[in-house]
Amino acid sequence: MARYALIVGIETYNSQYLQDLSKSVNDAKDFAQLLEDYGNCPRNHITLLSGQVTGDELIKALKTFLSEQAKNQDAIIYFSGHGILEKQQDPLTDEVSQKGYLAASDCQLSKKENQWVVKDNAIPLESITKLINNTELSSLIIILDACHGGALIQEINHSFNIFQNNTTYYFIAACQSYEDSWARKSKRHSEFTGALIEALSQDKADDDGIVTIGQAFDQASKRLEAGRQEPTFMGKGSRLPLVKYSVTSLLKTVSKSAQIPDDDLVILQPYLEQIDRPILSWAMMEGVSAYALNHWLALDESLSIDSFLTVIREQFPQKPDGTSSLISVLHILSCHPRIAAELKDQFKGWLKTRNYSISDNDRDDNKEILNACLLVVIKQEHPHEPLHLTAHLQLEDKAPIPILLKPDPKSPYQSHPDNSAIITCQVSADETLEEKISQYLKDLFKQCGDIYLRGSPGTYNLVIELFLPFDYLAESVDLWLIPRLPRRKRQLGREYRVIVRSYERLFDAYYAEKLECVWKLMKIFEEEVLPTRIKRLEHEKSYSYSGLEQEITEQQTIGVSCFLPESEIEREDLFFALYETGVPLALWLRSRDLENDDMSHFDHLLCAKCLLDHNYLIDQLWIKRKAAYGSPNPQKQWGYHAAMLLDNPERNPPLNPLRFGQ
Repeated sequence: MARYALIVGIETYNSQYLQDLSKSVNDAKDFAQLLEDYGNCPRNHITLLSGQVTGDELIKALKTFLSEQAKNQDAIIYFSGHGILEKQQDPLTDEVSQKGYLAASDCQLSKKENQWVVKDNAIPLESITKLINNTELSSLIIILDACHGGALIQEINHSFNIFQNNTTYYFIAACQSYEDSWARKSKRHSEFTGALIEALSQDKADDDGIVTIGQAFDQASKRLEAGRQEPTFMGKGSRLPLVKYSVTSLLKTVSKSAQIPDDDLVILQPYLEQIDRPILSWAMMEGVSAYALNHWLALDESLSIDSFLTVIREQFPQKPDGTSSLISVLHILSCHPRIAAELKDQFKGWLKTRNYSISDNDRDDNKEILNACLLVVIKQEHPHEPLHLTAHLQLEDKAPIPILLKPDPKSPYQSHPDNSAIITCQVSADETLEEKISQYLKDLFKQCGDIYLRGSPGTYNLVIELFLPFDYLAESVDLWLIPRLPRRKRQLGREYRVIVRSYERLFDAYYAEKLECVWKLMKIFEEEVLPTRIKRLEHEKSYSYSGLEQEITEQQTIGVSCFLPESEIEREDLFFALYETGVPLALWLRSRDLENDDMSHFDHLLCAKCLLDHNYLIDQLWIKRKAAYGSPNPQKQWGYHAAMLLDNPERNPPLNPLRFGQ
């Protein structure tokens, strides 16, 4: 039986209280296309409303769809747009009741004592449940990607009676009734719909090519774990496929051939015992996922082979394509350059005699240069309050891995009592940021090196990206002294590639949008145009930093090369101008004693290749820093004083672990 679908994505809103949404149309169109291609839902069975949808249009579509088009059929309703929660307090009992709505484009609201009051053109979720109660359907799936969508589940609990019949019903909301549904400007979809569409991809299908609604919800929820929204789900009835892909016989053959008897594991275990744990950790991360590796770390700090096999066999037995995770790990080990040739041959023989195909050609990983970024986020809600620190390791194009530290009693920081992903520390008036953060960075480097990087067959060029609050942006981060050996310290910028990024601009929607626009502009400039788009501030000239914002905006400047002002007020004005204009890149010298000719070095860095490939730019600046540190008098070298602010909106740490205090 073919399905019918009503897909709604509302982007434009006319109320002063409801901002336009940039992801809803993409959400709706892409979900509709997915249903048309793989959801047994022909194009003429899909009603798609997108962009601007009035209350009258939405009401008519719901009535027509449920009462006529989808009557006695399998039906899907999807909504992406604003959700509203209206609260009312009983003046006699003081009890608070709440009512959820879906907002149409012409929805009108007012505010009473900081609470929303719905006037017109919002559809009560209570009315939707009543309409469904009076409708005959074969099955129904409702998916709401809207703020306070969980109120629908509450309404179902209160007033739904259709669970008494034999019809299959599933209801999914992107968040709880008290939560907002979020979207990031750098992504095509909202957070939940993006996770849902990914969960419905072919590599998430089972052996029969099916992804059920329950499986999709589980996968999407897992991706949003510890995030700013918690999806909610209610269902009743039979196993209901949401999409189905064609399955090749090869996929099924690989899946079936990957079942490993216990007797074979007994033979395999002594070989695994000979492998260094960092290499085995690397193989698990490459062959399965970083998520699986963190499970192993949580299960067993000593990283025993028994626990290694337990995690792979019981918690992560298969990859998304249906192949065995353990076989994937063995393939990696069989060609790892740091494993003895005899042991690699043993792995290859084990695989071949059991018909697990493997290439005889070893990979030459020694020549491979892999990129890694340690993303360290430092947040401070208000001055003099404790710092909140989180860290992620970004390896190549993989998802960022949260780095969890367990502070010892002597550490100047401690774990957040409510969130183990967060480290807290207090900076007193007589302490510097360096004194507090240097030990944390040292422990991060050790954790990353011992567990995530040491087993790599290649070489990493590690980049340290520190997201700092506004007040700390001028910090001489690359000159911070980091403990390396007992009683020995080295400058951070001497050991690693270091850049500074702005915390507020990353997480504030207003600044993030400006930053993204200028970043896109930067990528389309041709080489001959670039010199006119780079602002030079030389210390001999007297600049009005408060007027710099207008000057940068008029010239559409994308890069700033300057001597950093010594005055705190001027420095604040400079960074404020960069913030307000969305300038994604600034290079400066910390010393006013260098000759003015040294500014020409920045012109070499602010070229087309460096601006369009920021990894190249980071590398070039690091080369200059290393040359300065290697000289007899580094303070006289411009590379020693060079610093950089680089906000790349395309490479950010995930928001999920940053739910402070929750």
